[in-house]
Amino acid sequence: MSLRFRRALLKLSGEVLGGKEGPLDSGAFSFYAGEIRRACAKGAELAVVVGGGNVARGAALTFIPPTAGHTAGMLGTLINAIVLREFLQKEGVRTLLMSALPVEGVAEAVDPWRAKEALAQGAVVLFAAGTGNPFVTTDTAAVIRALSVEAEAVLKASKVPGIFEDDPLKNPNAKLIPRLSHGEYLARGLRVMDAAAVAIAQENRLPIVVFQADREGAILEALEGKRGSVIGGEG
Repeated sequence: MSLRFRRALLKLSGEVLGGKEGPLDSGAFSFYAGEIRRACAKGAELAVVVGGGNVARGAALTFIPPTAGHTAGMLGTLINAIVLREFLQKEGVRTLLMSALPVEGVAEAVDPWRAKEALAQGAVVLFAAGTGNPFVTTDTAAVIRALSVEAEAVLKASKVPGIFEDDPLKNPNAKLIPRLSHGEYLARGLRVMDAAAVAIAQENRLPIVVFQADREGAILEALEGKRGSVIGGEG
């Protein structure tokens, strides 16, 4: 099947990268690296924004000032990006790691033009450290980075198959919402994706696909339009 979205930005939360081994689970990193490789082999151009909640969740670090806590959280995303880069390279995938908080010799500063060039040449671009600003979620960073590289959609990896009318982990009878507009999402007060991120996506007519990512082939199926709930993308 052909790709509905050829160039997309994949949002991986820190939560999906942790596991039985602890905050950094080699099995999780290996799985997602393999899934990204398979999607790229079908012609997809993927950028990735990683969260950092498995390493440090800024809002939870209440024993230090909020700005310091959020900065620690942003550096947590860089740790995840470094590890994911290594697993992607083991899969034979070329990568480019950019960070809103650049570290010489580790991650270069974010440059949208260089990122677009790398994507066009078949590399996976990893974006770390959110937007570089405290109090801004990595969901919002994902939308901003997607727009900066002219991605056709944001793919938000989730532990459930999409957006539901109620929490499916608590209510097994909750109904899946296959499609809704950005405005409908915001009006319902849903919390799967940060409201600020959805508002920016709405202004720029950028679709967001929320899908269950921990199954083999899920990323490719989301790119094909066969999996998940779609926010926006009318027509």
